[in-house]
Amino acid sequence: MVNTSTDGLEAGRVPSYDRRSQLKEFDDSKVGVQGLVEKGVTKVPPIFRSSRSNLSEDITTESNAKLTIPTIDLTDIHDDLTLRDDVVGKLRYACQKWGFFQVINHGIPTHVLDEMIKGISRFHEQDAKVRKKYYTRDLNKKVLYLSNFSLYKDPSTDWRDTLAFFLTPNPPKAEELPEVCRYIVPEYTTKVVALASTLFGLVSEALGLDHLHLKEMGCEEGHLLLCHYYPACPEPELTMGTSKHTDGAFMTILLQDQMGGLQILHENQWIDVPPIHGALVVNIGDLLQLVSNDKFISVQHRVLPTNLGSRTSIASFFRIGDQSPENLSKVLGPIKELLSENNPPSLKMVVTSTNEVEVETVSSYDRKSELKTFDDSKAGVQGLVENGVAKVPRMFYYEHSNDLSDGLASAAKSKISIPAIDLTGIHDDPNLRDGVVRKVRYACEKWGFFQVINHGIPTHVLDEMIKGTGRFHQQDAEVRKEYYTRDFSRKVAYLSNYTLYEDPSADWRDTIAFSLAPDHPKAEEFPAVCRDIVIEYSKKIMVLAYASLFELLSEALGLDRFYLKEKGCAEGLLLLCNFYPACPEPALTMGNKKHSDGNIMTILLQDQMGGLQVLHDSQWIDVPSMHGALVVNVGDLLQLMTNDKFISVQHRVLAKNQGPRISVASFFRIGISRVFGPIKELICEDHPPLYRDVSLRDYMAHRYASGSGTSALLHFKL
Repeated sequence: MVNTSTDGLEAGRVPSYDRRSQLKEFDDSKVGVQGLVEKGVTKVPPIFRSSRSNLSEDITTESNAKLTIPTIDLTDIHDDLTLRDDVVGKLRYACQKWGFFQVINHGIPTHVLDEMIKGISRFHEQDAKVRKKYYTRDLNKKVLYLSNFSLYKDPSTDWRDTLAFFLTPNPPKAEELPEVCRYIVPEYTTKVVALASTLFGLVSEALGLDHLHLKEMGCEEGHLLLCHYYPACPEPELTMGTSKHTDGAFMTILLQDQMGGLQILHENQWIDVPPIHGALVVNIGDLLQLVSNDKFISVQHRVLPTNLGSRTSIASFFRIGDQSPENLSKVLGPIKELLSENNPPSLKMVVTSTNEVEVETVSSYDRKSELKTFDDSKAGVQGLVENGVAKVPRMFYYEHSNDLSDGLASAAKSKISIPAIDLTGIHDDPNLRDGVVRKVRYACEKWGFFQVINHGIPTHVLDEMIKGTGRFHQQDAEVRKEYYTRDFSRKVAYLSNYTLYEDPSADWRDTIAFSLAPDHPKAEEFPAVCRDIVIEYSKKIMVLAYASLFELLSEALGLDRFYLKEKGCAEGLLLLCNFYPACPEPALTMGNKKHSDGNIMTILLQDQMGGLQVLHDSQWIDVPSMHGALVVNVGDLLQLMTNDKFISVQHRVLAKNQGPRISVASFFRIGISRVFGPIKELICEDHPPLYRDVSLRDYMAHRYASGSGTSALLHFKL
């Protein structure tokens, strides 16, 4: 199996370049991104190439927008109660509506800020041999230099190096500090800690609490200083300085130089945070959003790379005390004084962690252990339901419930619907066929999805395929377990979530997969409860694809009707029989996260339960269940081959408290070693190639490295 995805697939891996080996080589150099620049790198290495998911969610970028984060003047707040009340009001607005603000006249002299920027730049720009002495991934060290804390776990590496100072409970000794910034770091941190104390007091008052409330909770006890350096990037459009994220602390105070690049997500727009000389940027962290019961918000932000020069920033993260076992097991929840009958807790209790961007989580919640326990049960999500689960386990929690927080309108009740195409008479009547070809062309160019009716597969076969899939997933767990495996060389495999251990959250879905072409499993390898129907259905779906759909797609491109077949687009067939049990808390998880398909074409049979949605014109559109119809969609590889003439679009499946939902996805793919690129007949002077040639092996390897369900198309653009 290869890694592709649609209504349920995130399959195995076929490495093209050894990502882990390149990560280790980069890490072992101990000189970070700056070391690459010093060697004269002119291309962004593959490990840094991002899927650009930060830029591909139909969110408006407003670099020159009039919108800007609030700026708050702290002049005389300790002496004038009227001024202080005014500042508290402004801060309350900023924390409720923006999650970010800048402060001026905050008490830290400008020359201290300037020298701090210079000192950190001196460290990152000094001789590599000196920097290497501080390079480590030992987070027990009080001073460490490295590039990307979660280097080996992230799907793509950020174009950034970091000098970190763990300042609580015992600050580093003077001799532990790098000589080039030894004096400025203690001076700056002393002053920024004092400012933090002032800000926590103002935030407490903005919440209607005593000004010491957050201080007494220990919110300012912990201090981690991350001093970031973003070297000039030769290809800034291919990577990120810092990928989009929220901060896991209570509050962050950021000093940035004048280069710019920081953006925050506000009202579905990426807004620049303009550098103001002498100002400091303050933002709310996840933990403050939690304890304030969502009154104050922690928002996503990112840093764009640039080829114009280096960028330096210093982030002070304030968190719960030191990272002792006692503090790491401390449970946080909404502040009781903020709760009432009309304002109940909106967030679950959580356990504190290292709280910082990119620092690996350390908490009493052992995700790996929960994943392993679930996987070792070999009974899937259905096993949880059979055991009477009443709450969605934490491993299934999706960061943004139902994926609706990405600024996209939901058009579930919209009259807009994907095209439905009647295939009646296409082999006998040239006029009818021409009309169908035009409809296919429109659907592939504008939607990437369509449904087909009168396609030649009897309804009773479709119905029995749904029933057979249901029989397998609902039979005794001990029988299902015999097929459970993560060995992707097996031609028949039952499992839950192909990339269970890699994804940030598990989907509420189980799958029985059949790798049917080019080599068909033996009859005895099929489960008895669905053996006959899987064999019958797969034969008919291959005829539909081979004799009808691939020919129509070829003609819709203006090519000979046999073109795509002769290019081997139907060489491989993977059948995924998905089962979505009824979910007790569908608002907390997904049936299948948004993704595009990494194959040539998908044919999907779905039952009448519904839940599939496609992204069209920045709206999530329901794909209605039509009895007897089949859903067809374009995959990433066909978009590449057609040079963007046909589009592969994102889609998802919502979890439901009704069910189960059953779907059967047929993935048609090219041979694993076959090299392909934009079809030459579609290229001309006015339409030059947009992608470079690539093998499926290389394409799928980068797709896997970019994360489950992530399109790799951008990576292969010329």
